[in-house]
Amino acid sequence: MNKIISTLKDALPFAMLVLALVLIFVPLPVLLIQVLIVINIGFSLCLFLSKFFSSTAIAYYFPRLVLYSSVYSCGIAIATTRTFLTINTLDGHIPLVLIIGQWICRENYVCGFFTTLMLCTSLLLFCKLHVERSQSLAANFCLDRMSQMLLDINRQVEQKYITIEEGNDQKRKVEAESDYHCSMDGSAKFLIGTIAAFAVLFVVAAAGGTSVGILDLNMYWKDALNQYIMLSSGYLVLFVIPLFITSLGFKTGKLE
Repeated sequence: MNKIISTLKDALPFAMLVLALVLIFVPLPVLLIQVLIVINIGFSLCLFLSKFFSSTAIAYYFPRLVLYSSVYSCGIAIATTRTFLTINTLDGHIPLVLIIGQWICRENYVCGFFTTLMLCTSLLLFCKLHVERSQSLAANFCLDRMSQMLLDINRQVEQKYITIEEGNDQKRKVEAESDYHCSMDGSAKFLIGTIAAFAVLFVVAAAGGTSVGILDLNMYWKDALNQYIMLSSGYLVLFVIPLFITSLGFKTGKLE
């Protein structure tokens, strides 16, 4: 059983890479995209709820799961952008996207464009100033005290307060806690990069959609801007909200 778990753990990064490539390069129907978006939101909720559990296994794998979730979100976002650029009518889009986009834009593409960018900027600042900073401080504090803790353990072993086996066990716990906080710091930085990538993707999708509307669908430029900024805003919110939920799952507690 341990060999099977180890094999699955080693194969998971490759599987996620293959899945991301499939999402990017293989055209997907709208119905499948809806299912993938629901899975993405559900997985983000699971990561958030993991904050309330004290399981060491959950805490240990949390940074890796955040990384996989971000790669998965990027793959879906690119696949969704390609798909929505090929849809000629509003009826072919996800109804929830239309509702969110119309609520944000209010038939004003300028308002919708800057409101969506403001949402991304706010989330980016939240993750930068709160999530990343707290994880970075925890990692630096853990690294600073690790050498002193290892010296204290060696001193206790030399003075026969603890056995060599107990000392090695305590050293492994100290190193595991250090690795945990460093991984959390890295996953927080990766999450920030994903949000920034979504902001860039929103601008690209809005510009590309407007070009498609004007050149291929013979739309008036204001109508094209209004429609595709509305759609880009709706899709972006569906991808940014799960990242925000995931960011709330970060914690600075000690690895038990």
